[in-house]
Amino acid sequence: MNKNERFSRYKYLTGLSAWEIASYKEPESVLILNDGPSGLRKPLRNGFTEQNEVIKTVCMPTPSALAASFDREACYESGALIAKECLHHGTNILLAPGINIKRYVMCGRNFEYFSEDPYLTGALAAEYVNGLEHSGVGACVKHYACNSQEHGRTVNSSEVSLRALNEIYLRAFKYTLKYSSPSCIMTSYNRINGVYVNESEYLLQKKLRGEYGFDGLIMSDWCAVSDKGASFKCGLNIEMPLARMSYEMMDRGYGKSFDDSDLIRLDNEIYNTVSKFKGTKKLPELDLDNLHDKAVEIANKTVVLVKNDNDYLPINNNDRVLVLGYFANHARFVGKGSGWVNAYKDTTFLDVLDAQGREYDFCECYDEEKLSVTTEELEKYKGRYNKVLLFLGQYQSDETEGLDRSTIELRPHQIELIRMVKDVFGSFATVLVSGSVVNVKDAYALSNAMMITYLAGEGQSEAIYNNLFGYHNPSGRLPETWISSLDQNPINKEYARRDIYHTYYYDDIYVGYRYYDLHSEGFILPFGYGLSYSQFSYSDFNYSISDKMMEISLNITNNSNIDGEDVIQIYIGKKTSDIYRPIKELKAFGKAFVKAGTTERISVKVDIDDLKSYRESTDSFELEDGEYELYVALNTNFILKEETVRLNGVKFEKILEPKKLEKREVPLKYTLDTPAGILFENELFKSYVREKGLPIDVEDFEKKLFWIDSKALRVTICDGDINITYEQMEELVDYLNLHSEIDRRPNFDSVVQKYRPW
Repeated sequence: MNKNERFSRYKYLTGLSAWEIASYKEPESVLILNDGPSGLRKPLRNGFTEQNEVIKTVCMPTPSALAASFDREACYESGALIAKECLHHGTNILLAPGINIKRYVMCGRNFEYFSEDPYLTGALAAEYVNGLEHSGVGACVKHYACNSQEHGRTVNSSEVSLRALNEIYLRAFKYTLKYSSPSCIMTSYNRINGVYVNESEYLLQKKLRGEYGFDGLIMSDWCAVSDKGASFKCGLNIEMPLARMSYEMMDRGYGKSFDDSDLIRLDNEIYNTVSKFKGTKKLPELDLDNLHDKAVEIANKTVVLVKNDNDYLPINNNDRVLVLGYFANHARFVGKGSGWVNAYKDTTFLDVLDAQGREYDFCECYDEEKLSVTTEELEKYKGRYNKVLLFLGQYQSDETEGLDRSTIELRPHQIELIRMVKDVFGSFATVLVSGSVVNVKDAYALSNAMMITYLAGEGQSEAIYNNLFGYHNPSGRLPETWISSLDQNPINKEYARRDIYHTYYYDDIYVGYRYYDLHSEGFILPFGYGLSYSQFSYSDFNYSISDKMMEISLNITNNSNIDGEDVIQIYIGKKTSDIYRPIKELKAFGKAFVKAGTTERISVKVDIDDLKSYRESTDSFELEDGEYELYVALNTNFILKEETVRLNGVKFEKILEPKKLEKREVPLKYTLDTPAGILFENELFKSYVREKGLPIDVEDFEKKLFWIDSKALRVTICDGDINITYEQMEELVDYLNLHSEIDRRPNFDSVVQKYRPW
């Protein structure tokens, strides 16, 4: 292959623009990619930096809300409805869903992810993918893998044992690929054990292509490629977005890290995906009002009732209602970043009350910064209402791509308001709006009832109304453990050190409820928890086992006069084992609708393959021989039935505790992967920029770059933050290494403390 042909092929190993790809084999067939997962986020222009103008589309529930539904059908329908908008607007592939495990409670992007549990994540994400793919739109599952934080995401290395990597973080992808066939996988920004995912033969070839059987297209996250040659060799098909690197610079690795056969193989894989969508017809008409109504129906299923003392809810038609709180008249239903959607409707809870002709009084009480009401002013409302509703939550700025949260606490003025409302009114219900875990200990203790609504899309306000007033019976369950303090899990404190280069997964396989099953101190709302207006009872438990499947069945009786849905969760544990294990792990779940005063029999199946554990000596999953505990449960803390079952397998080597993770050294030299933040106060950098006349505004440098907890230097070029070439940046890096003393090596911690004192 001559140089000209190689260069021609390089064009198609990157995006043609920020949102377009094609194949060298068939360049005229161009695919359009756009962001999800809560709807179609389609900029009017193709430039990566031109994303301010975005078309209006219906905002569906976020994955955090979909996970709370514990409802496969809801996830499928969400994907199918978003596909309609994609087909109408000419989008071939939706860059969704995100299925990273919620390891760290403060990850700023947790609203975009499903759960702390890989099985729940994979089972529900697969249905979302199926909804898209069966409708003629490709899904791009992301971010492969261990993208459990936003801080330093372009330079950080997730240091994790092979067992935790395979059993927790890769397993969500394995489950998703087991139950669906997404067209694309997007790789993450971070390294894993020192190696960028794009450059890992183990992750891309051995696991993704080999063990999981993925035959679609592998693309990078935007500006996530460090070494193009190594990425080509390992099987990354396309670097996104439009490359700013010269073909000469791309060609450096030719004949060393990659060759002609790699280029041909990559393009064949790209072509297979491109040809899949060739000739896709646009959907000529789109009924946005109908899509909105469907979004409300799905949002109804995501609301989680976590407290309801003395049946404070639902609200009756003749109840006099007082509504308190900023979030009642400021709808907040999606997070910031690539997951944001320019929603078709922005309906507030007060809008819904007005549309329904409900009489109510309202006091906003606070804004983003402070209280706007006094106890004396609240006293004026006292004694006039049967029901008081207090709306609390996180603000739009709290949950965003690019930054992790600094706390799980509600704002101090909201906490003060909770106590004021309790003192004045005595009885009230709290509605909490949040895409991720916050400390609700005080609100839970002082409220008579509490509903948690994850960011459930533009139908959220109507869903809150429907669930509060009993037009829909709450059926959501918590897809993650809600804690009241970062002290409850040491990994939160470990992470708080903010080492930008390395994050050590000391928790190993004990993620989420797996940890809290062992350490339950403090206030906890457990994984899988949720209440209903119905009262259910359970009987006639039965199970059967074959070589490939375990089937559990039981009767659910609705003893109330309200129709309702219930969720049965199946956990498996092994008390006697040669390897360290969690007490139990979710392996199946089922949701059943039971009419008032009737009984339904529910059957839930567990795949025996899913009971296998990772064995490092063989780098494979195998079933350990012996007795297992089968738990039929309503949540991790409420076991309905426990049985011991015998399964035939193999004997494992005795490993009773995780191996210690080796500490890695902080880099001593500047590279293109160095975080840009370390240059903020570097006088050598500033003088070099001025001397060479580089188009970098050093005074504005930190304002542009620090919003993302400091990007790698190469990323600042890729995404257009600074307008210099990769070659110019390499010269700058060489200059800094030549003239910097060893004690002025790249150190990010001191910069963090000055610019973001967490």
